[in-house]
Amino acid sequence: MSTARVAILHYSAPPLVGGVEFIIEAHARMLAEFGCETKLIVGEGGHAVPGVTVDLIPEISSGGGQMNEEVEQLLAGKVPDNFKACVKKVEKELSKSLRNIDVCIMHNVLTMHFNLILTAALANIMERRKNIHFIGWTHDSTFADPNYKEHQKRSHPWRLLTKKLPGCDYCVISAQRRQEMKKIFGVSASQLPIIPDGLDVRELLGLTPGVTTLFINERLNQKDFVALTPTRIVRRKNLEEGIRIVAALKRFGKTVRWMITGAPDTHNTDAYMYYEELIALRKKMRVEKDVIFLWEHFKSGVSNEDLRGLYGISNTLLFPSEREGFGIPVLEAGIMGLLVVISDIPALREIGGMETVYIYPDERAEDVACRMVRAFDRSAQLVFRKKIISTYSWDALFDQKILPAVFEPEQLWKKRRPKRKKK
Repeated sequence: MSTARVAILHYSAPPLVGGVEFIIEAHARMLAEFGCETKLIVGEGGHAVPGVTVDLIPEISSGGGQMNEEVEQLLAGKVPDNFKACVKKVEKELSKSLRNIDVCIMHNVLTMHFNLILTAALANIMERRKNIHFIGWTHDSTFADPNYKEHQKRSHPWRLLTKKLPGCDYCVISAQRRQEMKKIFGVSASQLPIIPDGLDVRELLGLTPGVTTLFINERLNQKDFVALTPTRIVRRKNLEEGIRIVAALKRFGKTVRWMITGAPDTHNTDAYMYYEELIALRKKMRVEKDVIFLWEHFKSGVSNEDLRGLYGISNTLLFPSEREGFGIPVLEAGIMGLLVVISDIPALREIGGMETVYIYPDERAEDVACRMVRAFDRSAQLVFRKKIISTYSWDALFDQKILPAVFEPEQLWKKRRPKRKKK
């Protein structure tokens, strides 16, 4: 997949505060991180996002810059006498910014009435510039909002907001918006793919750089079970049972990553021998990618900040220990809302009560895995959390929706094949 030159266009960008502005910033950051040559084309705002340039054109803001009077006339329902001249001037400025651009993502400016000079200028450019893939990213629509009834005119240029403009693919942020725009445009749902807004899971959970790298590289947002065991590697922790449970979960068709935080205990001469046995078992059970010893990745060890982030990205505590005097990880996992899977030993049962999944002595790993799957599926909180991370995290959305929109648009916009003529 080669890189692309991408422009993101809107009335404004951060530091101006607004829902669309925050989405724009996220899109720009992710595209730049991926390696795309990315620029913002905005009327105001546009503080620096690393790797992103800014073209500031005041006339495309909702205020109109030097064309403020003309924009105000349009907002009052009157077409200015010099409307065509204003459109031509904005066209000229936009054409400069769009030079050498492969993809232009336009947020809301084709469906909202805030600057109809800009909308008209883009309509002209899109009809002419076939070498650019234009995307109308639709968050809102004037003609779908009863609060904007006075702006729902059917004459030019307002009627531009009611048409799927030539030379542009449109997407919407929700099924509701698709239903509205389908009716307004008179098109099929297949022409309006849904690309929802996202959540910055990394920032929300306060992930450290090391945990962020793990989250991305292991694609944890896509895994069914992300299990954590905060422990050093010693025999009494019974980690071999955890490896068997991971293998059993995979046989149930589940995707798994199990992370063990600690290194072999330096005070225990048997620890490294035990670690080698675990490595051999991991290979035998064919779960080498699924069982992760974090001391191999965190060369300075897992810090308290790392551990908080690891709890944040996990949905399960897997704690198969044979002997414990207490069980701090059980408390930590409980307060973080994880599915708690623990050995049936007195110290852990005292804490876990009836709210956990137990690993009973000498039982098959398949039985434990079966109970884990049932417990997870019964938990509305865990299922909803998994849905958010796998569907609405920016990492998931970027891979599943935004990259295809930029590089493989045919995946999202199913182009109708021309009907064959009857012989």
